[in-house]
Amino acid sequence: MKLTPAEKSAPLPYPRWLVITLCCAGLLAVFVPVFLKGMDKARAGADDFLGLYAGARLAGTPGIYDPSLIRQVQLETAGVTGDALLSTRLPCFPLMLRPLAQLPYATAHAIWYLLRFIAVIGFLFLWPYSSRWLAALVCCWSLPLAAGLANGQDAPLLLLWIALSQVLEQAKRPFWAGLALSMCAAKYHLFLLVPFVLLYHRRWRVLAGGLAGGIVLASLCCVAGGWDWPAQYLKAISVASINPGPQIMPNLHGLLSSAPLWIVVLLSVVVAGISVVFITRLDFPSGFAIALFGSLLISYHAYTADAVTLVPAVLMVLAYSRAAALRYAGVLISTPLPWLLILRRR
Repeated sequence: MKLTPAEKSAPLPYPRWLVITLCCAGLLAVFVPVFLKGMDKARAGADDFLGLYAGARLAGTPGIYDPSLIRQVQLETAGVTGDALLSTRLPCFPLMLRPLAQLPYATAHAIWYLLRFIAVIGFLFLWPYSSRWLAALVCCWSLPLAAGLANGQDAPLLLLWIALSQVLEQAKRPFWAGLALSMCAAKYHLFLLVPFVLLYHRRWRVLAGGLAGGIVLASLCCVAGGWDWPAQYLKAISVASINPGPQIMPNLHGLLSSAPLWIVVLLSVVVAGISVVFITRLDFPSGFAIALFGSLLISYHAYTADAVTLVPAVLMVLAYSRAAALRYAGVLISTPLPWLLILRRR
């Protein structure tokens, strides 16, 4: 099922001034407080970009995941380090950031802010499944998006890749859509169920594009981390310090942080199975939304900023679902309330 151009550009059934007012209210109520809190980290150079920057500086060397070398680079370039601020991305992504890492840390940090804001604006202009104003309204009230932008995270870039993949598929460029979607491998654990949606709905050329993109990314991983990069990478993501405060994770791992691991694994399998059942009974956009929700829940490592993937999921639900309960749930998830309740578990 596809939306017609008229449906995709249909305005919200509210006066334009009210939508703009609500957007401004969201920016003031959500983004301003989050950014003010994040300014201290940014000024100290201790936000998540520090780990990305250090990894990019070491890309192409044997020490891309070496904690001692990472801390040395961080202290030399930013004057600060942290146990959780290690390099944890697949080697290809630090390699892509290597040109930015050749700049002084403060300059690179400022450019990083700009690039991610451009990515969000690109999402608003490209997103094909709802009106631009609805997308703006959801973004302006999104605490995960605000947290990702304020804390130097690369999660906001996922919005651009998701929107680009969807608009390319709408434009009958499925192979290129798959290539764009492959960039979401930066946080692959948030997209575990998406390949099943593509398989079930026979998006063969999208899958082919994703596979081609994956091959290119794997080749770049070898360039950046050597032939033994998988072993190095698995060791890097096994470090306990990169998972501080699991109780505030917006997934089953966080909600059941005090439960035995086997219970978390069992419930993850159940949630994945339920998601698959829904996917097989829904159209492609709705199934894609369910895949994003389910993938976040079963992910092992995720924090508030990673829930930015629910922005497109919510927009798909609001555009497609006829069930009032699902639409209300989408609106609730779009507000800061559930995320504040999770963060209170700290």
